[in-house]
Order: sequence, then C-alpha cells, then structure tokens
Amino acid sequence: MATKEVTQVEMMKIIALFRKEGFKGEYEDFQRVSGTDREFFVVMANEQGVKALFRASLMLNAVQFQYVLDDKHTFVQEGQDADAS
Repeated sequence: MATKEVTQVEMMKIIALFRKEGFKGEYEDFQRVSGTDREFFVVMANEQGVKALFRASLMLNAVQFQYVLDDKHTFVQEGQDADAS
C-alpha cells in the first residue's frame, strides 16, 4: 500500500484538534500512521525549541504525547535513510 501524503484539509483538522486540547507551538511535521487513514504522527516545537512527537487520531478526536525528541529519540521522515553512514 502506497503511503499517502497528509492533505491540507487533514492538517487543518489536526491543528484544530491540538488547539481544542490546549496545545500551543509550531507544527514541524505531519506523517500518516502506517496502515491507517485517520491517525497521524505530529512533531511540534514549543517557544523554547523543544520538539515532541504526538499521535493524533481524527477518528477518536484525541491527541497523545509520545516522547520528547532528543539524542535518544528521533523522528525519521519517510524517504529519509535511517542510518547516516
């Protein structure tokens, strides 16, 4: 199954969901969760530049914090080589 890009409409719905939940910051990346049509991974940064990964579900209207992105936890974008040799 080919991965579909996240559409502008989906991004707007995701941002609205984050705002409804009280989250503030800059949205850095949106990626569809593999095998689903209504769940997404979102990288968000706060005013201090701390980035975190969230899982947003348009089906459940829920946002779940996953982890802070740091040296031990990174976010590999589709098409990006995981090991930089």
